[in-house]
Amino acid sequence: MQPTGAIQDFLHDLEARVAGDLRTDPYTRVLYSTDASIYQVIPYGVLIPKTVEDVHAAVELAARYRLPILPRTAGSSLAGQAVNEALVIDLSRHLDRILEVNVEEHWVRVQPGVVLDELNLHLRPLGLQFGPDPASSNRAAMGGIVSNNSTGAHSILYGMTADHVLEMKVILSDGSTATFGPLEEDEAARREQRPGLEGAIYRRIREITRTHADTIRA
Repeated sequence: MQPTGAIQDFLHDLEARVAGDLRTDPYTRVLYSTDASIYQVIPYGVLIPKTVEDVHAAVELAARYRLPILPRTAGSSLAGQAVNEALVIDLSRHLDRILEVNVEEHWVRVQPGVVLDELNLHLRPLGLQFGPDPASSNRAAMGGIVSNNSTGAHSILYGMTADHVLEMKVILSDGSTATFGPLEEDEAARREQRPGLEGAIYRRIREITRTHADTIRA
């Protein structure tokens, strides 16, 4: 079934704002209707963004039209996380750069489409490695690895992906951007005063930590 109504209007507006490819043909939609799981759900379109600005436009318009989006990288998930009746945003094609490596402080900054094995191949000559090692590391990309908090056969040694994430720059569901990472108490309090969704997130975190402090410490 072809997208109709508000979905068609959304796709029309999105096409005018992005530099990447927006595909709604039956072949592409069927291609993106599966991942490594048993599920099949046909999306109403697929965006292959060329820039971060393309992603921002998609999220902003989806919020305006109140329509779902589904970021996706390799599609190697086993539980259907990469399929849905939504606009699939394939981050693996162009947003796949290793942006910065800090050898002294042992961190690397990447885009979500970077494949794990390729990242470790880049880091190996520098004496560094991203520890968590899912079995699909030759195709799994960092966006999906972070989203799923992936680990692997050496989890006892390296822990989960969440143990290795220092900071994330994200696009929130209303289209605004934010950067999340460890904060001192004073800075967290200042961010609670920010307008919009980012401030609301910090206020909610404060509420949760106060209400469930004993459980969190246990």
